[in-house]
Amino acid sequence: MRLGRVIGNVISTMKHPKLSGIKLMVVRPVDPYGRKTSKPVILADYLNTAVGNIVFWIGDGSTICKVLGIRSIPVRGSIVGIIDSIDIKK
Repeated sequence: MRLGRVIGNVISTMKHPKLSGIKLMVVRPVDPYGRKTSKPVILADYLNTAVGNIVFWIGDGSTICKVLGIRSIPVRGSIVGIIDSIDIKK
């Protein structure tokens, strides 16, 4: 699992039929201190996250297919948790 901050949503007039009803969000990968680590990614959102949320996400589509009982879905990753806070002892 990876950490990320939701920085936007995706609005699409046309998309794959298997993505019908699935919200897509733009997530910037971050480290535990909130510093960006790589380029933003587009992820499926089944948790109704909002811009600004810090989230856990997975970078493969097969795991979410197993959870939802779907044979295949054209996504590269999914948001799997919303983080309330991160406490780090130094």
